[in-house]
Amino acid sequence: MKFRTGFTLVELAVSAVIAALIGLMVVLVYRSNLTSWRWGQKHMEFNQKVQLAMKQVFTDIKRVNPIVQEDARGNLWFQGEKIGDLFPNLVRLLDTDKDLENGGEEIVFYHTVFNKLEQKTHVRLFLEEGALMRETTDPNGTKKRLVVSNRVENLHFTTNPADIYEVGVQMTILDDKDPKIREDLNFAVHLDTDLICVKLVPST
Repeated sequence: MKFRTGFTLVELAVSAVIAALIGLMVVLVYRSNLTSWRWGQKHMEFNQKVQLAMKQVFTDIKRVNPIVQEDARGNLWFQGEKIGDLFPNLVRLLDTDKDLENGGEEIVFYHTVFNKLEQKTHVRLFLEEGALMRETTDPNGTKKRLVVSNRVENLHFTTNPADIYEVGVQMTILDDKDPKIREDLNFAVHLDTDLICVKLVPST
């Protein structure tokens, strides 16, 4: 009685085909997972940029407080509080495109520190060459600029006729590498204090 000690050519060919199919499936699954991971990584980084830009704008506007002043007698007053004082902390929405219907394209205001009256920082948010910029000017006149987001379009700040303490914000943030990836933001920031005035004004 004879026993086979090897494989026939057909068996080897079938085994090779099965091994190749298994290898191909492994490669396809790996490539699919790698593509999904890269897609998720790209979108996660973009979403982080969107959240950071939104947080910066929201926090800056939310931090607007009344301006405290000291008179000749050492009394402290909120700017706009005394009779005849018509200048509270003014949040100005600057209409730079000459179209009042879409609001202002820049926003300017002051950040104040109650226990240090001299620390009044002028803050300006605006677009420059497609980037959302944050410019601050300290009491000494020193200016600092920060790029909040590299690619932003359609930046508009709006007032709400039903709520004089609300600032609406609209902007579109684009991915630095893929302009097809974009996020349209539309949110409102409510100022929780009196003696602040939000006003849409023509840019000079």
